[in-house]
Amino acid sequence: MVRMSLRTRLTLIIASLMALLVVADSVRRLYDAHDDAVAEMDSVQRLAYALLPGVLSVPPAGASPEELLAGIDLMRQLGGVRHLAVEVHAPDGRLVRTSRTGPPRATPAALDWMEHRLRSRPAPRKDIYAGHEVIGYYLLVPNADDELHEIWDDYVKQTSMVVAIGLIACFMVHWAVGRALHPLGSVMRALSAIGEGRLDARLDNVGPGDLAPLSASFNAMAATLEAAVGERARLLRRLITHEEEIRSSLARDLHDELSPYLVAIQPHARLLADACKDRPELAAHLEAAHWMSTQIGQLLRLVRNLLEHLRPPDIEELGLRHALLELGNQRSRNTDAARVELHLDPHMGRLSPMHDITLYRVVQECLTNTVKHARCTRIDIHLDIDEQRGRVLLRVVDNGEPRPDAPAESGFGLVGMRERALALGGDCHAEPRPAGGWQVAVWLPLKTSLKDHP
Repeated sequence: MVRMSLRTRLTLIIASLMALLVVADSVRRLYDAHDDAVAEMDSVQRLAYALLPGVLSVPPAGASPEELLAGIDLMRQLGGVRHLAVEVHAPDGRLVRTSRTGPPRATPAALDWMEHRLRSRPAPRKDIYAGHEVIGYYLLVPNADDELHEIWDDYVKQTSMVVAIGLIACFMVHWAVGRALHPLGSVMRALSAIGEGRLDARLDNVGPGDLAPLSASFNAMAATLEAAVGERARLLRRLITHEEEIRSSLARDLHDELSPYLVAIQPHARLLADACKDRPELAAHLEAAHWMSTQIGQLLRLVRNLLEHLRPPDIEELGLRHALLELGNQRSRNTDAARVELHLDPHMGRLSPMHDITLYRVVQECLTNTVKHARCTRIDIHLDIDEQRGRVLLRVVDNGEPRPDAPAESGFGLVGMRERALALGGDCHAEPRPAGGWQVAVWLPLKTSLKDHP
């Protein structure tokens, strides 16, 4: 369904009201014209009744009544009287003479009702005398042909003029409404910019009068929002930075403190196992020695996995691309052997270290979630830089089983991803896909993610 703008809706409403007024005015004018036609035809009938001679001059000797009736000169008697047809009839009703000069003219279809009402009016009768004898009579028949065509011509002219004025008025209303609603367009553009994360958007002066304080109020609100969001992002960045420092400290302690002890203990455990194997009196301790050696190996692998999770391998030296490739390889080596496809922007090396670690952690959390919940066979990771919109876009999609009842954006992992995105002025959304699996979409503002170049 096509949605009309407010400007178009207001213009259509006003145009509809004007059309109703035009129709009502047209009906009123037609009925007024009918009443005027009736009054004019009554006046013409009275005038003709007075002008027509009721008594003929002394007739010639031997002339019959019919000859006398045929000799009446109606045109001389009536002159230029219109809207009336005078008929001369014999006493028995036979038509002897008429002032009508041709067949009736066709009436416009829209005035058929008026024609019927005018022609149905009674025709006055006036007797004709020759001496004291009635030799016939006049019948004053209403002739509305000329009047109906005059009414129709006037109606068409007036209606055309009204329609032309109405169209001009609609155009002016459309223009005036557009001018009046122009500030709303500026407000909507500014709101859209803020909704897209461009909190530095401001509203120029939108007009005089009551609209004058709108710009100041909007800009004050935007400035307050920008300051609040900036403060929140700053606090989140501090928390994330502190979190990364704790991760690095834990990784360093595990690597420098715990790992050397485990590495040192492992060969002694193997020696104990070999000694128990060679000496019969220690054979009872052989199984325990093997178990201890196996557990130490498990601890070393666990520590290695913790180190990889706490600190991205070589992300500072080799960059985000290498770290993501290594992360995908680790996920593919998991027991379900899901295939990871990476679609990385060739210019991703321009991103700042803070954004590198943020994007890495988001991908890491997404891959961890696919192991726990997705039961998928393929994972696609898309990382793009949108120069036009000034954004870094990350999208992680898997083809796991459909879960229509799964709540969107639930769980601590998703909350943590969103907090990381908000810390840099972006956002994160996660939701199940109708065809199955999940999709996580993250965007970060590009202007805060570019490295400082001289």
